[in-house]
Amino acid sequence: GWCTEQSIEIASTGVQIHGGMGFVEETGAAQHLRDSRITTLYEGTTGIQANDLMGRKIAFEKGATARALIDEMRQLDGELGKLAGHPALVVIRRNLGEGIEALSASVDWMVETYPHNIKAASAGAVPLLRLFGTVAGGWLMAKAAIISKQRMDANAENFDFYRAKLAHPRVSIRLGEQASATVVLHHAGTPQAGAFLNSGAEIRLDAGAQLNLIVIDQSGSGTYGVGQIAAQGARDSGLRVWLIDAGRGWVRRELEVTLAEPGATATLHGLVQGRGPLQVDNQIAIRHDAPHTHSTQQTRAVLQDRSRAVFGGGVEVASGAQGITGRQSNATLLLSRRAEVVTRPALEILADDVQCSHGASVGQLDETALFYLQSRGLDREAARALLIESFARAALPGMPVPPILDWVFGRTESSVLPDATA
Repeated sequence: GWCTEQSIEIASTGVQIHGGMGFVEETGAAQHLRDSRITTLYEGTTGIQANDLMGRKIAFEKGATARALIDEMRQLDGELGKLAGHPALVVIRRNLGEGIEALSASVDWMVETYPHNIKAASAGAVPLLRLFGTVAGGWLMAKAAIISKQRMDANAENFDFYRAKLAHPRVSIRLGEQASATVVLHHAGTPQAGAFLNSGAEIRLDAGAQLNLIVIDQSGSGTYGVGQIAAQGARDSGLRVWLIDAGRGWVRRELEVTLAEPGATATLHGLVQGRGPLQVDNQIAIRHDAPHTHSTQQTRAVLQDRSRAVFGGGVEVASGAQGITGRQSNATLLLSRRAEVVTRPALEILADDVQCSHGASVGQLDETALFYLQSRGLDREAARALLIESFARAALPGMPVPPILDWVFGRTESSVLPDATA
């Protein structure tokens, strides 16, 4: 049941990544979703599987087998403790421990409740199944992380592969009243290294706090990355975000911002530099939960080769959130017949005193502008490069760390981010 639910959720996300049902038939993503839905017919519905877990596998045995498995999971805690010097293992140990204790408490509740209140037990069966599957999956992934650390310590072959097994960074940022900071998050990898990167950032801004957040992805072509940034702004706080995707891998990122109190603002600038097989999917949701809050989304993409970009921008205005402004703009420059962009700005407005707008444009280099620059003495390649850079630079105004712009637009000799931005 847990596996089928996960397969449906993952396949459904895949359809969204490829642009929605109207765009996916040629990709095969829709077929994966249809196949995953059929699995619940062959294996039984999730409810049937959950009731079987609750009754036959837990309650009838008074939890003996489930508790034995939980005890086996707990034994891994000691192994993780011996390797606690690695920051990723510290986080894995803490989160896995919390999950095991939650699962143990749920099994105890089920054993106690089932005999005298089967309706209440049945109502908790599906959540218990999902919790059991998630914790068991985390336990197995923790085992893989331990093996990866041991192989890294032994300088085994495929060092980058084992290092990537531990790449699950979590960042938590909280700024107190009137505080300010600039933070750079940089994800990088060797060009051909295979990796799965699962990253997250949680941000909370107290009254009057100001945060500049710069997120840069420079992952290799073998990298699959998923990430989420969740931010909440209090009264008169300000969040400014610069997203720069300049790798060659596959990236899906969710940015969720809640403007919770009056005067809070959020500004997003984004640039996708698509080369090779790069696939970038940015899903952005800014929620105006309070009146007199303001947001701006301005993203651009320069796509060549077989690169693909998806922009899903959303502004949600709650009922009673009067006097807000929310603006979205997405522009894409296509430099190849095989490059592709899907852009879906959206508005959901439940108030009437608002100023909201959204727009999207897709185009190619202007031959008239190229001819004009060539008539002024530039050769075609120089003129082309000048137009592309001028288009892209407009996506990153007010960058608080200037060396990053030199790196983005090739003004540094190194292909990696300069040390000044670390």
